[in-house]
Amino acid sequence: MGLSTEEIMQISLDLVDWDEPPADSTVYVPGEDIESALVGIDLESPEIQLAHDRGYDLALAHHPTGMSARLDFPEVLDTQVEFMTDHGVPESVAEEAVADLRSRMDHGGHSSNYRHDPSVAELLDQPYLNTHLAPDEYGRRVFREVADGLADDATAGEFVDALSDIPELHAAETDVRLRVGDPDNDLGEVAVHHAGGTNGGASVARAYFEHGVDTVLYIHVGAGDTADLREEFGDTGKTLVVTGHIASDAIGMNAVVDALEERGVECDTISGCGIGRDE
Repeated sequence: MGLSTEEIMQISLDLVDWDEPPADSTVYVPGEDIESALVGIDLESPEIQLAHDRGYDLALAHHPTGMSARLDFPEVLDTQVEFMTDHGVPESVAEEAVADLRSRMDHGGHSSNYRHDPSVAELLDQPYLNTHLAPDEYGRRVFREVADGLADDATAGEFVDALSDIPELHAAETDVRLRVGDPDNDLGEVAVHHAGGTNGGASVARAYFEHGVDTVLYIHVGAGDTADLREEFGDTGKTLVVTGHIASDAIGMNAVVDALEERGVECDTISGCGIGRDE
């Protein structure tokens, strides 16, 4: 007998010992007796149709596409404040650093067609869910282990090399980049800023750098943010490491796939999921 969508959501949460789905993770169309799944980083209307046409019992996405996972998405930004305060950033400074991001996410969710993809799944009666924050938290812990495993006098370049040995990052067509700083910078205190819904941009990295953090890890960052940070911190010994969006997301989603297959669910991976699973 297969699993329900609720059980599959819980399996993703169990990877990080959580009990409740966060605001960015939702069962859009529930299902029972699930024995096969199409799993991807982004599964939207065409992929939902593909899952239906190919007879998959579930379409399982990483990124949120609709309903509460978009409308309530700003709630997950609380995690970014927690990350910053854990590294000594005052709470008021951390809140200010994410204020613009909160506003943009709120406006974006309010203006988006949050019914588009879920309504297609409903019409097809195709079970459909996404799990976002928990797999990302799994990936964050992997990155944290890499940072913590380096010597006290490690350099930023050595951190990049160690990250590049993670199977998903090693197999990806993208590579780990130093967007700010030089390989011979002292690694120092590392803030792994992943599993906060999205990257924090220049304002969050700035808050870290101004309160004692030497190296910030993002999985993606915009060109404008990079330019601003290079101008402010390029010659200060501070470092911004960017690991690559899809390969980094694949770390957690591959763990979800492994856990599902252990429970007897046959999974096929597309849309970035599955990167590095053969390594």
